[in-house]
Amino acid sequence: MRFLYNTWLYLDVLSSLSSGEDPYCLKFTSSSLSPPPSPQLPPGSSPSEAFSLANEIDSLLGVAGELFPLIARMSKVCNRLSGKVIKQSDIQHIEEAIQVRDELLDWRSPEAYSVNASSDVNCSLDDIVSTAHVYRLTALLHLYRTFPPLGRDIQNLADQILNKLVLIPKNSGSLCIHIWPLMAAGCEHTDLFKRQQVLLRFEDVREKLRVANVDQAIDLLVEVWKRRDAGDTNAGWASLAKERDWHLFLG
Repeated sequence: MRFLYNTWLYLDVLSSLSSGEDPYCLKFTSSSLSPPPSPQLPPGSSPSEAFSLANEIDSLLGVAGELFPLIARMSKVCNRLSGKVIKQSDIQHIEEAIQVRDELLDWRSPEAYSVNASSDVNCSLDDIVSTAHVYRLTALLHLYRTFPPLGRDIQNLADQILNKLVLIPKNSGSLCIHIWPLMAAGCEHTDLFKRQQVLLRFEDVREKLRVANVDQAIDLLVEVWKRRDAGDTNAGWASLAKERDWHLFLG
């Protein structure tokens, strides 16, 4: 049940980022966004077994399970503020955006000693924790890009994201959820060396996943670079995907 819930949450949130539709999970109460509890251990089980079950690393979300509902809220508030002239009626959305920003800034992944190492020999605990931090930074970048008054250190965030991603081994199992961070950060880079790093890491992801959406992401990224270089500073992957009528899934 936990795996099914987390898979649904992941697909729902990632889909909302490109579709412009609010994540479906937000139709539920905040309490229902908590993942299903771990199953009860049989009587007589040791405390260490209970600790192990409660601190399992999810095979998809890693240690970012509690971060994804926050990213869902970020996606919703970006839908409210994107590409519009702000009016008095939007104050509530701005206040919510500020709250989401502050929660993203404050969010911390679980301490390494409190979770079990991944069973995947090609996916270390460091890879999983780094991926969670990458998603937090990417959510902030997406929020700032959508509504610049919330924060203007977009380039710094893009650098941090890329630096963390390239330090993760290319055979790591965590690469399967790196498409969105690579796309969001990659769009912001103007330096040719950094762009080449982004493309090389995309090649690693493509080799690992072998799915068509990686090719679409690379195609959009190169087009965004072309438009940015031509002076269109507002060019972005989401707007370009809509222009092409693509529902791009960045996962």
